[in-house]
Amino acid sequence: MLIQTLYKNGNSIAVTIPHQYLSELNLKEGSEVVVEKEGQDLRIIAKKHTLAADVDPKFMKMVDDFVNDHESVLHELAQK
Repeated sequence: MLIQTLYKNGNSIAVTIPHQYLSELNLKEGSEVVVEKEGQDLRIIAKKHTLAADVDPKFMKMVDDFVNDHESVLHELAQK
């Protein structure tokens, strides 16, 4: 366990993540983390997977093509 100090960053308050943890969790600038409050605890959880990373690229292309081809119908259905 490490103790980190919060600091002001623009209009927000930030905390740094030690390089060792970044390396171990394969995180870098732009990676997403989940921040959740549980009682009096604040947890920062490495977001391991994104949907796009778990889906076959060929399938994603098929879905994108379908959405592009039927955009107006899908928009109309979404309004109902």
